[in-house]
Amino acid sequence: MSDRDNGGGFFGFVEAVLALIGALTVLGIAAVAVSVLAWEMELRRSEQLETPASEPPTAPTA
Repeated sequence: MSDRDNGGGFFGFVEAVLALIGALTVLGIAAVAVSVLAWEMELRRSEQLETPASEPPTAPTA
């Protein structure tokens, strides 16, 4: 074992904090992406439900 292998010390703590911040950032970005996709799916679904009701049926002309 060398003198440098002392369990990390201050720099080990800083590394752990940065790893935690990075993990939370990745989770936050994933949560935003999932939220946007869910919102877009809901918007498309509501547009599909509104489209037939908002347009009156047209009589075919011959």
